Amino acid sequence: MLTGIASEFTSRIQALEQSVDMHTRNWQAGRYSAATEDDKFNVFRFLLGDLVPHVHTYTALHFVLLPEGALWGADSWIDENGTHYAAMFQEGPTLNYWVCHEDGSNLTDVDWNVNKTYTNAPWVVNLDNTSSSSAAWTKPYLFTDFGFATHSRTIFQNGTFIGVQGGDFALEFVGDTLRELQGTIPYGSYIYAFGLEKAGDILIGSSISWQIGDIYRRDNESIALGLLTLPELAANQTFWEPLRVLHAHLLRTTETGTLFDYLSQRTRPTTLEFTLSDGGVYIVQMKEISSLNFRWGIVHFVLRDDILEALTRSNKKTIGTVAGVVSGGILITVVFSFFLATALHRISRDLVLLSDFKFQDVFQKDLDKSSSGVSRPSFSRIAEL
Repeated sequence: MLTGIASEFTSRIQALEQSVDMHTRNWQAGRYSAATEDDKFNVFRFLLGDLVPHVHTYTALHFVLLPEGALWGADSWIDENGTHYAAMFQEGPTLNYWVCHEDGSNLTDVDWNVNKTYTNAPWVVNLDNTSSSSAAWTKPYLFTDFGFATHSRTIFQNGTFIGVQGGDFALEFVGDTLRELQGTIPYGSYIYAFGLEKAGDILIGSSISWQIGDIYRRDNESIALGLLTLPELAANQTFWEPLRVLHAHLLRTTETGTLFDYLSQRTRPTTLEFTLSDGGVYIVQMKEISSLNFRWGIVHFVLRDDILEALTRSNKKTIGTVAGVVSGGILITVVFSFFLATALHRISRDLVLLSDFKFQDVFQKDLDKSSSGVSRPSFSRIAEL
């Protein structure tokens, strides 16, 4: 199960990394230019053309160029009305949006003041501006009530560092994927995904319905303030009890009480067994996904009794099937043996008659005449056999 989840997430992560790398190479090869506003809009159209067929994999592609430091890019979001696209341009605290069609046409201006600067914006990550291969991921962060992780690479042209190419991965995909996969599991279970951080693992998705298991820290007016951490979840001993038990184990076995440290030690077991307050015994499996500085952990709780019950039902069904096959095989063998024995008995009797030259008795019928006038038997024991 965890292998399938890890494969699904890894494929999306790698897809975004490959996309950002491709656009970085286009900058390096001179296929992209930012000399004029029209040039920047042309780059936006290339980014949008990449984003549209991959909108269910990553949500935005963007670039920031020196010396002005303005952010340009293509963004997308999905709601009950369908999929939407936009061109974005940010300079200072104002994020300018031009909602558009998927081909970049029909741009409609919308202004959002997000009160962010590039020195403290959560999508900013430290890169080595002396290396054309420098790349990194941000830790999971909250922006406009939604969670994201951003991947960025340095852009060089003619050997000179000119900016950063990046792309965003929406954490909403994580919860959607976990809930979809849990629907295929025939027994009680919980699945959680965490961004692994030494300061505290960050919940980025859960198989529990988001209306029940919110991953955001909210104020009294339900405004999202940030992503919840494992210690915060463990403090709720009712709803998040599986995570409370896991956190207690991490506190006993690591210095920081984090999955970050636990999964860093490859010798530690990644399959555990915990008992909750209701007496339910859960099998817990953990798996890490990593790329560059990117580290996520998947934790799967499965109710042991449900597994045993499913195995019992499966074994009973298998035993019934095998018994039916064996019984049918025995019946066929008995019937075949009866007819074979009967035929062999008759042939043996016929051989005795033939030894006494009693041909008429063996053939049992008079010889008939063929159209050619040649006599031939109309019946024989050999033909019967």
